[in-house]
Amino acid sequence: MDPAGKSVVLFGAGGAARAVAVEMALAGATRITVVNRSAERGRVVVDLLNDRTDTQASYTSWEGTFVVPSGSDIVIHATSVGLYPDVDAMPDIDTDSLTPEMVVADGIHNPPLTRLIQAAKDRGCKTVDGLGMLVQQGVIGVKYWTGVDVDPHVMRQALLDLEL
Repeated sequence: MDPAGKSVVLFGAGGAARAVAVEMALAGATRITVVNRSAERGRVVVDLLNDRTDTQASYTSWEGTFVVPSGSDIVIHATSVGLYPDVDAMPDIDTDSLTPEMVVADGIHNPPLTRLIQAAKDRGCKTVDGLGMLVQQGVIGVKYWTGVDVDPHVMRQALLDLEL
């Protein structure tokens, strides 16, 4: 989904979340809500977006189960909850608030099918797993270090073949 003109809910405020937030804003997202436990870290990301981009960013404290607001277009999980070896962990998100019109992305790459991604699929959402981010980082790294352009589809398939 093209983020231009869309409303984004972003969970997390660390390095990955910050990078995703900036890219969403630069791609034209109208609104970005940063949901994080630490107000200080969340507000740093919000201030960056409001000061340097045209998006309207706001901070929401993540206390208890978070209900994704209706009208949200893109939901992005960018915390470490659910990352191997804690594969049974689930971010405290009310999955009943996810609707089929939403795209739900999870930055977790191991395992690619997180509990959040499975719940979003069960609700009829379009989903994006964390392998895409990992693969694109690999593509850039290989190019940087070797000058070789590699096929991201081959890299993704190699990761899937590992059956993580």
